[in-house]
Amino acid sequence: MYVYLVAVLFVTILPIDFTLDFKWKYHSSIDVTYIHLKPFNDLIMGYRNALKQIILNIIMTIPFGFLCCVLKRNSTIIGVTIKTFLLSFIIEFIQLIMTVFLLHHRSCDVTDLITNVTGGIIGFILYKLIRIIFKQKGIIVLWMKKKKC
Repeated sequence: MYVYLVAVLFVTILPIDFTLDFKWKYHSSIDVTYIHLKPFNDLIMGYRNALKQIILNIIMTIPFGFLCCVLKRNSTIIGVTIKTFLLSFIIEFIQLIMTVFLLHHRSCDVTDLITNVTGGIIGFILYKLIRIIFKQKGIIVLWMKKKKC
Protein backbone atom coordinates (compact mmCIF):
# COMPACT_ATOMS: atom_id res chain seq x y z
CA MET A 1 0.00 0.00 0.00
CA TYR A 2 2.87 2.38 0.83
CA VAL A 3 4.49 1.94 -2.58
CA TYR A 4 1.14 2.58 -4.24
CA LEU A 5 0.51 5.75 -2.21
CA VAL A 6 3.99 7.11 -2.96
CA ALA A 7 3.42 6.46 -6.68
CA VAL A 8 0.06 8.26 -6.57
CA LEU A 9 1.55 11.27 -4.79
CA PHE A 10 4.43 11.31 -7.27
CA VAL A 11 2.03 11.38 -10.23
CA THR A 12 -0.39 13.91 -8.75
CA ILE A 13 1.95 16.34 -7.01
CA LEU A 14 5.20 16.41 -8.99
CA PRO A 15 6.86 18.24 -10.65
CA ILE A 16 7.21 20.86 -7.95
CA ASP A 17 8.45 24.35 -8.73
CA PHE A 18 10.90 25.00 -5.91
CA THR A 19 11.78 28.50 -7.04
CA LEU A 20 9.48 29.95 -4.37
CA ASP A 21 8.70 32.74 -6.80
CA PHE A 22 5.40 34.01 -5.44
CA LYS A 23 4.34 35.32 -8.86
CA TRP A 24 0.75 35.72 -7.82
CA LYS A 25 1.72 38.41 -5.30
CA TYR A 26 3.08 40.83 -7.86
CA HIS A 27 1.52 39.76 -11.14
CA SER A 28 -2.10 40.80 -11.00
CA SER A 29 -2.50 39.89 -14.67
CA ILE A 30 -2.27 36.16 -13.89
CA ASP A 31 -5.76 34.77 -14.27
CA VAL A 32 -5.77 31.36 -12.60
CA THR A 33 -8.85 29.58 -11.38
CA TYR A 34 -7.72 27.52 -8.42
CA ILE A 35 -10.93 25.64 -7.68
CA HIS A 36 -13.25 24.08 -10.26
CA LEU A 37 -16.58 23.36 -8.61
CA LYS A 38 -18.65 22.44 -11.67
CA PRO A 39 -18.39 18.67 -12.19
CA PHE A 40 -17.18 17.50 -15.60
CA ASN A 41 -16.96 21.08 -16.92
CA ASP A 42 -13.82 20.28 -18.94
CA LEU A 43 -15.64 17.45 -20.68
CA ILE A 44 -18.77 19.55 -21.25
CA MET A 45 -16.71 22.42 -22.68
CA GLY A 46 -14.88 20.00 -24.97
CA TYR A 47 -11.40 20.68 -23.61
CA ARG A 48 -8.60 18.59 -25.02
CA ASN A 49 -7.66 15.53 -22.94
CA ALA A 50 -10.68 15.91 -20.62
CA LEU A 51 -11.89 12.35 -21.20
CA LYS A 52 -8.34 11.03 -20.85
CA GLN A 53 -7.98 12.76 -17.46
CA ILE A 54 -11.28 11.29 -16.27
CA ILE A 55 -10.28 7.77 -17.28
CA LEU A 56 -6.80 8.12 -15.74
CA ASN A 57 -8.28 9.37 -12.44
CA ILE A 58 -10.58 6.35 -12.29
CA ILE A 59 -7.75 3.94 -13.14
CA MET A 60 -5.45 5.59 -10.57
CA THR A 61 -7.69 4.74 -7.60
CA ILE A 62 -8.91 1.27 -8.62
CA PRO A 63 -5.88 -0.31 -6.87
CA PHE A 64 -6.61 1.76 -3.75
CA GLY A 65 -10.13 0.32 -3.44
CA PHE A 66 -8.80 -3.17 -4.08
CA LEU A 67 -5.94 -2.83 -1.58
CA CYS A 68 -8.28 -1.46 1.09
CA CYS A 69 -10.18 -4.74 0.86
CA VAL A 70 -7.00 -6.85 0.84
CA LEU A 71 -5.74 -5.13 4.00
CA LYS A 72 -9.10 -5.20 5.77
CA ARG A 73 -11.18 -8.12 4.54
CA ASN A 74 -14.44 -6.99 6.10
CA SER A 75 -14.31 -3.64 4.28
CA THR A 76 -17.64 -2.18 3.28
CA ILE A 77 -18.39 -0.13 0.20
CA ILE A 78 -19.09 2.86 2.48
CA GLY A 79 -15.71 2.48 4.20
CA VAL A 80 -13.82 2.22 0.91
CA THR A 81 -15.76 5.19 -0.48
CA ILE A 82 -14.87 7.33 2.53
CA LYS A 83 -11.19 6.29 2.43
CA THR A 84 -10.96 6.98 -1.31
CA PHE A 85 -12.68 10.34 -0.87
CA LEU A 86 -10.22 11.29 1.87
CA LEU A 87 -7.24 10.25 -0.27
CA SER A 88 -8.55 12.28 -3.20
CA PHE A 89 -9.42 15.27 -1.01
CA ILE A 90 -5.93 15.33 0.48
CA ILE A 91 -4.37 15.21 -2.99
CA GLU A 92 -6.61 18.01 -4.27
CA PHE A 93 -5.91 20.11 -1.17
CA ILE A 94 -2.16 19.69 -1.58
CA GLN A 95 -2.47 20.69 -5.23
CA LEU A 96 -4.46 23.78 -4.23
CA ILE A 97 -1.93 24.83 -1.61
CA MET A 98 0.96 24.29 -4.01
CA THR A 99 -0.80 26.28 -6.72
CA VAL A 100 -1.52 29.21 -4.44
CA PHE A 101 1.93 29.40 -2.89
CA LEU A 102 4.19 28.09 -5.66
CA LEU A 103 2.10 28.87 -8.76
CA HIS A 104 2.26 25.20 -9.57
CA HIS A 105 -0.43 25.42 -12.27
CA ARG A 106 -2.55 22.69 -10.81
CA SER A 107 -6.11 23.17 -9.73
CA CYS A 108 -8.46 21.66 -7.22
CA ASP A 109 -11.20 19.95 -9.22
CA VAL A 110 -14.45 18.40 -8.02
CA THR A 111 -14.40 16.13 -11.09
CA ASP A 112 -11.21 14.55 -9.74
CA LEU A 113 -12.95 13.82 -6.43
CA ILE A 114 -15.87 12.15 -8.23
CA THR A 115 -13.72 10.10 -10.60
CA ASN A 116 -11.26 9.05 -7.90
CA VAL A 117 -14.09 7.82 -5.66
CA THR A 118 -15.56 5.98 -8.66
CA GLY A 119 -12.21 4.23 -9.13
CA GLY A 120 -12.11 3.22 -5.47
CA ILE A 121 -15.61 1.75 -5.73
CA ILE A 122 -14.63 -0.16 -8.88
CA GLY A 123 -11.61 -1.55 -6.99
CA PHE A 124 -13.92 -2.68 -4.16
CA ILE A 125 -16.26 -4.39 -6.64
CA LEU A 126 -13.35 -6.08 -8.44
CA TYR A 127 -12.05 -7.45 -5.14
CA LYS A 128 -15.46 -8.87 -4.26
CA LEU A 129 -15.92 -10.39 -7.74
CA ILE A 130 -12.44 -11.95 -7.77
CA ARG A 131 -13.00 -13.34 -4.30
CA ILE A 132 -16.33 -14.93 -5.36
CA ILE A 133 -14.81 -16.42 -8.53
CA PHE A 134 -11.80 -17.81 -6.66
CA LYS A 135 -14.05 -19.32 -3.97
CA GLN A 136 -16.22 -21.01 -6.61
CA LYS A 137 -13.19 -22.48 -8.35
CA GLY A 138 -11.56 -23.52 -5.06
CA ILE A 139 -8.54 -21.30 -5.62
CA ILE A 140 -6.93 -20.09 -2.42
CA VAL A 141 -4.72 -17.05 -2.63
CA LEU A 142 -2.55 -15.87 0.27
CA TRP A 143 -4.49 -12.62 0.70
CA MET A 144 -7.77 -14.53 0.77
CA LYS A 145 -6.90 -16.81 3.69
CA LYS A 146 -8.58 -16.02 6.95
CA LYS A 147 -6.31 -15.08 9.81
CA LYS A 148 -6.25 -17.41 12.78
CA CYS A 149 -6.27 -15.77 16.19
